[in-house]
Amino acid sequence: MIRLFVADVDGTLLNEDSQLEEKTIEAIRRFQKQGGIFMIATGRNSWEVDEITSRIDDAVINCANGAVLIDENGQVICSRFLDEETVRKVIGYCKETGTPVEFHCPDRTCTFWDKQSLKDRAMEVFRRSFDEQGAEEFFRIIFEKPEMCFDLAEEEICRGKVTKAEILFMKDEVRGYLHKCVESLNNCSFSFVDFMKNIEITSDKADKGLAISTFCQIKGIDEKETAVAGDSGNDITMLKRFENSYAMANADEETKKAAKHVCGSNRELGIAKLLNEICDENERI
Repeated sequence: MIRLFVADVDGTLLNEDSQLEEKTIEAIRRFQKQGGIFMIATGRNSWEVDEITSRIDDAVINCANGAVLIDENGQVICSRFLDEETVRKVIGYCKETGTPVEFHCPDRTCTFWDKQSLKDRAMEVFRRSFDEQGAEEFFRIIFEKPEMCFDLAEEEICRGKVTKAEILFMKDEVRGYLHKCVESLNNCSFSFVDFMKNIEITSDKADKGLAISTFCQIKGIDEKETAVAGDSGNDITMLKRFENSYAMANADEETKKAAKHVCGSNRELGIAKLLNEICDENERI
């Protein structure tokens, strides 16, 4: 029986227009009525998924790639931060190459870039996946939040508790160099996400899979009673860790290799269909 279901957000739980469909919500509610726990596992901050969690009661939030774990009552179970030396190095790499970077903290996300410059760079990338209106909407969802702070001084960023650094919208000519820089960082985990051409950096004590295991231990859930689903590089740790792991049909090949199974794409209500299959199997047990 599956007691815990974990889903990544972008490219997994949300459809290709970054929307949470009603049929997916219905499947989540069906699973919860069976006594199941639903967890979101995302690279975003907790406040960046408010529009999702406002429609899903009692969701557990595994955010900033496992750096922060928040239970169904809104209580922080654990948090892992990057050290100041790492934050300063990442700032240096990004200033040297002219590359945007965000630093995610528990209560805000900050960058030394100004909003218009970040939007100009973002729109170059988003237009490849969306039309102009869709690109504008995606920027709004990701960046136009009151907790998003632009044009901050380096010292102010370094004084914060950073759960995740996210290098964004890398140009092809600096990507290889930035990969090498990040790989040289000590006490860090990192993953590469192709959609926004970014690198996500967290403490080596933080990853999605480890956070899920921590939650299982606290709740007394066997890992065999857990199912996980994702579509990209920052999902690989959880896909490798759990037996009941599913890569979305729209996932890249490396992510599919990390999972035990492949389910439908986010364009085909893959999570809704998978959850309903799990619910059917739970009812037969």
